[in-house]
Amino acid sequence: MTMSEYHKNVYANIEFARNRKGLSKGELANKIGISKSALSFVLNRLKNGKTINTKTLEKWAVALNVPFSFFFEVKCN
Repeated sequence: MTMSEYHKNVYANIEFARNRKGLSKGELANKIGISKSALSFVLNRLKNGKTINTKTLEKWAVALNVPFSFFFEVKCN
C-alpha cells in the first residue's frame, strides 16, 4: 500500500465512522470545534491521498467515539 492509498484509507474509515454515528459533516465539525469548511478541507486532503496532523485525528477519534487506531485499519472488500 502506498502512502497515498494509506491516507485514502484513513479518509474511508473516517467517513465510515461518521456515517455509522449518523453525523453530518456539519455536526462532526461542531463536535470537533472547527468550521464545516475546515472539516471539508481536511477530508479532501485525505481523499486525495495527502497527510493530515495526528492531533486532528485524535480529536476526531474522541468525537466519533472510536479508538485512534480505528483510522488506520485496513478493511478487506
